[in-house]
Amino acid sequence: MIIYVLLVCSFAVATAEFVLVGLLPQVAVDLGVSVPAAGQLITAYMIVVTVGGPVAALLTRRLPRRELLAATMALATVSAVASAMSTSYAMLLSARLGSALAQALFMAVASQIAMAAVPPEGQTAAVARVFGGFALATVLGLPLGSLIGAAYGWPVTFVVVAGLAAVGLLGVVVFCPRIVAVPPAGIRDSVGALTRPAILAGLGVTLLTLTGFVAAFTYVAPMLRTVTGLSPGWVSVGLVGYGLGTIVGNLLAGRVRPDAITRRLPYAIGALALILLAQPLLLPTTAPALAGLALLGAAAFLVVPLVQTWLMGQVDAGATGLIAAVNISVAGAAGALGAALGGTVLAIGFGPAWIGPVAAVSVLGATIIATGIARASSPSKRSPGALLRR
Repeated sequence: MIIYVLLVCSFAVATAEFVLVGLLPQVAVDLGVSVPAAGQLITAYMIVVTVGGPVAALLTRRLPRRELLAATMALATVSAVASAMSTSYAMLLSARLGSALAQALFMAVASQIAMAAVPPEGQTAAVARVFGGFALATVLGLPLGSLIGAAYGWPVTFVVVAGLAAVGLLGVVVFCPRIVAVPPAGIRDSVGALTRPAILAGLGVTLLTLTGFVAAFTYVAPMLRTVTGLSPGWVSVGLVGYGLGTIVGNLLAGRVRPDAITRRLPYAIGALALILLAQPLLLPTTAPALAGLALLGAAAFLVVPLVQTWLMGQVDAGATGLIAAVNISVAGAAGALGAALGGTVLAIGFGPAWIGPVAAVSVLGATIIATGIARASSPSKRSPGALLRR
């Protein structure tokens, strides 16, 4: 049962993160700020997730996991309520930073609880179930939040998010077993692994790929409304298509063998770059715009699991946790950079349709690095799943 509780919790914290993407125009109008300024709420959120994850994991490493997870979900609930009650930009920013810290703590704790709650042979599936909440949030949480915001106002959306987080908190209190915090692994060997050229290259792929992706994704709602001319309802339909694309991308990633990742990765990243480059051609017409959005989600969520799996397969079992955490932090940094990049494109006077081509430059850089990895890497002799089970 705790695995399903963690799924609800991850869905709640992921919805809290993603939902603002579909509400940016409304938030900007109600708070009296520009759309680029509203987009910086996402930038600030990702900065906290990036820095807060490793730091929070370090500071709370000796605390009981059950109590820490409950405190995390309590913070998520309170922060969502504060977001709903915000009447100024500063208030909403403060509330969003609380939500970001809750997500950072959740990412550090939920996988540990999931792995400890099941037999060794079920640990990989348990962790995947937890992170499935993030994919589910793109399919349901984001578009439903946009629909609710369009119909009743964006504060009501955050009331719903608070309700989801409260349900997750109740589930943790009732069903989560008591799990002793695992002492941290040796620092010298783990940190040393980060300096290897192959690992640095993989982290560079994450940074450049997600910077480009987030730059376009952050401003999806303004693109579809101002360039394509869609109503809020059709914007929500587009976001549903994007969410379905993310699921397809994850399914495709799961079909790639670990020893084939380096060969497939340049093609996956290159596909994302082409989609971004094509945005000025796709956005003016409804059907291509919606199809392009779905393909954007599929390409991005194909790349991310491949990079994460490959990185974890390049190090010893004792260093996999740190490598995974650092890659998540790099992804958070990319989110902040991407949102800032998209806002800069708008601020200097280019239209929303040109965010994609500008963002594609970063993704093309990732394609070059991934191609170098493919040429230099040999197939891993170890299974990432085995590493997780050790």
